[in-house]
Amino acid sequence: MTSYGQLVESWSYTLPDKVAYSGPAIADDGTIYIACDYTTRNTLTYETSPENLFAINPNNTLKWQGHVNEGALQDKVDQIISSPSVNADGTVYISGHYGRRVHRFNATTGDTLRTFYMNSRARYTAPAFATNGEVYIMTRNNNDRGARNFTLDLITQNWIFETGTDFNCVPAIASDGTIYAIATNDNIYAINPDGTQKWSATYGSGGYASSAIALADDGTIYASAKLNGAGDGVLKAYNPADGTEKWSVTFTGENAEKGGPAVAADGTVYLGNAGGKIQAFNPANGAILWTYTAGAAIEVVPAIDNLGRLYFGDTSGTFYVLNSDGTEAYTPLSLGIKITSPAAIDSDGTIYVGVETASGGKLSALTTSATGLQVGGWPMYGKNSKHTSNVNAITLSTNKVNIEGFKVYPSPVENGEFYISTASNRAKSIQIFDMLGKQVYSKSVEANEAIKTSNLRAGIYILKVEEDIKLATSKLVIK
Repeated sequence: MTSYGQLVESWSYTLPDKVAYSGPAIADDGTIYIACDYTTRNTLTYETSPENLFAINPNNTLKWQGHVNEGALQDKVDQIISSPSVNADGTVYISGHYGRRVHRFNATTGDTLRTFYMNSRARYTAPAFATNGEVYIMTRNNNDRGARNFTLDLITQNWIFETGTDFNCVPAIASDGTIYAIATNDNIYAINPDGTQKWSATYGSGGYASSAIALADDGTIYASAKLNGAGDGVLKAYNPADGTEKWSVTFTGENAEKGGPAVAADGTVYLGNAGGKIQAFNPANGAILWTYTAGAAIEVVPAIDNLGRLYFGDTSGTFYVLNSDGTEAYTPLSLGIKITSPAAIDSDGTIYVGVETASGGKLSALTTSATGLQVGGWPMYGKNSKHTSNVNAITLSTNKVNIEGFKVYPSPVENGEFYISTASNRAKSIQIFDMLGKQVYSKSVEANEAIKTSNLRAGIYILKVEEDIKLATSKLVIK
């Protein structure tokens, strides 16, 4: 395989504190979202507490910065040891730890649209999305902890699964809507979309998991964990129908609790562990195809580009790019003192990763000969650069109305404009999406203001309207 020489950091954006287990998420417009974890959680006012969620433009400028806070008054900056995710409407979700809240942000302004108090904490996870845009949050460390499902607007919690069980993981959602999540109680679960159990299977005895699930194109479920109290690691493959085990590989003395597997387009499975090894596994039987030894523990899911190469950092702050045969594609590069952030690959091939530095943290951008993320398999943390963790593309539910008196007229839309009326007739936030879920229009409008659609082609769209904290979505036909 080809080696391209020295890996180069194209640019970096300095963050005010360390990046701890927070992987960057990338929106369709190229905005990169990443969080930092404050060592000191000072009590201040909401406005004067330091920001800890950042939206960075791909030209290395700040788009906005937002608050994830804790406390009854939301006056203390929260610890963030999880990743943001981007839903199909462009809104950004992230969970705090001590604050026990999930937060939803406006992607354009950084305004907090809503938070939901869960009374349980979240770490080593990222929000995941059902095909209709509903939100899954994994929680831990309080009595009502468990796997949760929310409406897209975070107004309603639909269900909690396995209440009282700790979930530190990033789940994975299959094409039929089944949610796979690994808990800290030695069990992995298959959850039906209505919150009932499909099956469960045991992965260890005295084990623990803070990892991300991966799904192969044939539906096989891959999960890594600490196997037992001795600190051995394990990688397991499960049948999606009933949770029976296909194969299992044990790593003696090499914990695989953090991070998780990635799956190549040809089915090859890649996993790093606390022993500093990243290995390739035969999907048929789990046989180890090759081993590469890094300089320190690997606690991240590797990312795979469209040339089949792997990208990951280790806890010494070194970043690696390997060919699919385990050889170095580039000379490893020291970016800081620690990397626990899984890398993300943008549609233009830029590699983004969060780094802990001696003075705080940073978002690093790396340029290689890659031109995008691998198509097929499960090529990175959260499946894709938005961290949807879903095999399917996410589309928004239509014709869901929580705003009293909601009406769109004229319908269908003619002459390039339409109006929205409601019972309260207040200012509204308007977003329009095409049928692939891509946002094509966004604006705040006043009462009785015309909404211009002359730049949109004739066709069927999804209209989303927010008024105060209420939401309505409906089909929009433009002639």
